[in-house]
Amino acid sequence: MIKKSALTFFFLAGTLLLTSCGLGAATSSGEAAVSAANIDDIDLPTGVEIDFWHIQATVYGEAITEMVQEFNATNEWGIVVNESFKGSYQELNQAVRASLAGGGAPDVSMAYENDVLEYVANDVIVPLDAYLDSDQFGVSKDDFADLVDGVLARQQVDAYKGLTLSWPHGNSSMGLYYNADLFETAGIDGPPTSWDEFLDQARQLKDTTGLAYSAMGPAKNGIYYNMLRSKGITPFDAVAATTEFTSPESIESLELLAALFKDELVYTATDTEQEFTNERTATEIGTTARTSTKIDQIGDKFEWSVALTPQETDEPITQLFGGNHVILASGEPEQELAAWLFMRWFADTDAQSIYAARTGYSPAVKSALDTALLSADYGENPQKADAFKSVFVNAQIMPPTAAGNAIDDMVTGVLEEVVLGWVTPQEAAERMDAEAASLLQASPQN
Repeated sequence: MIKKSALTFFFLAGTLLLTSCGLGAATSSGEAAVSAANIDDIDLPTGVEIDFWHIQATVYGEAITEMVQEFNATNEWGIVVNESFKGSYQELNQAVRASLAGGGAPDVSMAYENDVLEYVANDVIVPLDAYLDSDQFGVSKDDFADLVDGVLARQQVDAYKGLTLSWPHGNSSMGLYYNADLFETAGIDGPPTSWDEFLDQARQLKDTTGLAYSAMGPAKNGIYYNMLRSKGITPFDAVAATTEFTSPESIESLELLAALFKDELVYTATDTEQEFTNERTATEIGTTARTSTKIDQIGDKFEWSVALTPQETDEPITQLFGGNHVILASGEPEQELAAWLFMRWFADTDAQSIYAARTGYSPAVKSALDTALLSADYGENPQKADAFKSVFVNAQIMPPTAAGNAIDDMVTGVLEEVVLGWVTPQEAAERMDAEAASLLQASPQN
């Protein structure tokens, strides 16, 4: 592992300099290849202070503060966690890059898989396998089995080449919120089960109530990816550097988006939640993390719930959201062990029940559902229970790649041209295919 003071070499002007080393540096260096026995020989991290950077504000940030205070007050080693809000995921990623180049990097940071692959390409991340296997500080087989399948899978994705590079923070999924009262008024029986039915319902709602069916945010790449995956299509293959953007399923999805906006059945809004909670739309496609805020904002104004987005295969799938925790290398074994102990605690039953009860996130571990705290919360707020049981258990991440952030930005821009009518679905598909393939080929994974 590389000490933070030596990291300036890898970062130029605050922008990550991707190297061609892939996962090699993180797996082949003697210092990084520690064993569980080495971990058990590390001195206990008594009184160690660690810095934890995250993206959580409002009720989510309040939950983080509560949890950090709980850990600081109860952990047996006297570890002190200093938590710091860093804005959006993009702003957090930028802050981490700058800190690694200039000093003062955090010990633990939230990160998406694409961010993880950027960091590991530059040998600045600590693999967790030795900690997980440790007799003294590890995770048992029962604890592994307790993790929700999709959550565990995202810590050990194929792109990590056999390593575990992150551990759970909080997770949510892409669901479809619907106003049951407006549906009843429009003669709609329930949420759509296919994208054709989604379009039919949108037209029916417009004809009967004059309202738009849904509002979509400026970044529509997540909804587009969800459409593809619900049709059994994975948008791209990071290893082969190929895409499915010109597939028939993709063209169908782009045509649907174009038609929805052309006929004013949906519209773009910065805050789609406000459009839904104020009854300007009948549905919202968005993260289930917002169930808690909707409960507060809607109150008893109308009946509502959350369901899976439309599905067109026998195996339901939706997007899995939420950052994980990673350890950024400091070269200080006690410091890194303290970081791991905090991360392990955060993903355990009691901590996850606090996080899920205080927010709209779903717990990473199934055992949290049996705690008195979360059982009572889900009993009082059935929409949160529906989000877990109907949506979250079917969630999986997108295939991660170090080029993922750039691909997302590109797809977002092209989709906006589609909904504005500036390019045809076919033209958009061909552009996305060419540009994404080029980005994937230039990725450190290839």
